[in-house]
Amino acid sequence: MRFSLVVHVIGIVVRVFGLMFLAPLAVALIYGEMLDAIGFVVATIFTSGVGHLMRQAGGHATEDAVEGMRRVEGLAIVSGSWLLIAWFASLPYMWNGLGQINALFEAMSGLTTTGATVFEDFSLYGRSIFFWRGLTNWLGGMGVIALFVAVLPRLAIGGRELFFAEMPGHDDEKVAPQIRRTAALLWRLYAVLTVLQIAALVMTGMPLFDSVCNTFGTIAAAGFSPHPQSIGGYNNPAAEWVIIVFMFLSGANFALQYRALARRDFRMLANDEELAAYTGVIIVGALLVGVAIWDTTTSGVIRVSLFQVISILTTTGFTTVDFQLWNDQAKAVLLGLMFIGGCAGSASGGPKVVRHVLLAKFTLQELRRTLHPRAILPVKLNGRVVPTAIMQGVVVFFLFYMLTFAICAAVLILLGTDMVTGISAAAASISNVGPAFNQVGPMTNFADLHPVSRIVLTLTMWIGRLEVLTVLVILRPEAWRSGQWRINRSTAAV
Repeated sequence: MRFSLVVHVIGIVVRVFGLMFLAPLAVALIYGEMLDAIGFVVATIFTSGVGHLMRQAGGHATEDAVEGMRRVEGLAIVSGSWLLIAWFASLPYMWNGLGQINALFEAMSGLTTTGATVFEDFSLYGRSIFFWRGLTNWLGGMGVIALFVAVLPRLAIGGRELFFAEMPGHDDEKVAPQIRRTAALLWRLYAVLTVLQIAALVMTGMPLFDSVCNTFGTIAAAGFSPHPQSIGGYNNPAAEWVIIVFMFLSGANFALQYRALARRDFRMLANDEELAAYTGVIIVGALLVGVAIWDTTTSGVIRVSLFQVISILTTTGFTTVDFQLWNDQAKAVLLGLMFIGGCAGSASGGPKVVRHVLLAKFTLQELRRTLHPRAILPVKLNGRVVPTAIMQGVVVFFLFYMLTFAICAAVLILLGTDMVTGISAAAASISNVGPAFNQVGPMTNFADLHPVSRIVLTLTMWIGRLEVLTVLVILRPEAWRSGQWRINRSTAAV
């Protein structure tokens, strides 16, 4: 590993990320929140300044060096960038009085599209802070690194390793042959959906500011809302139906949606096995929840159950009711959905539907192979044979995913949370869902958890967002043992 290249590229990302504070700065100026405006100016200067120093410390990287980026270097850059960016994203929260642990928790929750919060009194914060929370959701939904690969030409030279380290579910060859163009196309679709939802919510009567912030949380499958009671606080069924539609889209594969629109061939959607399974899980989940809450919900059972099932499955985390008050049967369904997630290549967190489909097919094939030991029984997806290496990766992913979840839950319980809180909070964090049960239910927050618990959950959100293996590989000593600091100053900097 070339440490200088890692530091150099992370510095580029951090320096550009500093410019993101200009958007909430504009909001602060519009609403006359001058103290917050000063905070965003300080955050911009400090973040960009540190990024510039890191870029300089890493020296000048030649195009050949970046293009020849090794897999381990890409993993280190993505993992390190997300950690550093989360810390810089926490600066406005610290400026508003949150401690370091809470501020980092809130920032990591936003960027990883988890949507868990430590905010207790929403009236203490100005609109620019809620806009910043929503913007961190939106940036994290399609991937911060993917955005920079799309907009920074020289960074895109070695963008393949960065793109797939951050978003391993995307299949770039089916969208565009070049990584930079792929990232740009996906972000373009992402932006179009954002504009469409904002317009739709405004048409339902939701205020423009709230429409923007709630759209950021929806399209990113994130869940931060400027209302303390989430979407249910607006008492707007029409807006709930709009959000249901866009949550469904945010949980579906963006590359598949783009190809269907570009080719005007919507049979592609009907023929996709993952999308069919994703839709089936929503229908079955909504039916199970609807039956479970039928006797306790006075009106809108279909809307309420469908909204909550899609929200949890896509890891958005919005709520229209306090599902903590539901019976155990309904809550058991929601807990199970946390371990599924949306489609690969979507904004959703979680293990992803396609992995469950492959694991189910692999299990059935192994059962058949027990009866017919000499039979050749390949696993197929959408009519294509899935390579053995891919199946091994799926099995390994689930092993480490469940191991990480179990460790997190055990630590939370040992630190004093009850079992339901510990298990559900760990599941909601590693799958980037947000709300959980009991002490961290949909109408409460994570502020009362032990400080160490909040640190553990912050790391778990980070690990879950980068799909576990990206981070765990970097934690292995051999990834760093042969590292060297090599600075090449022969060409212009990237």
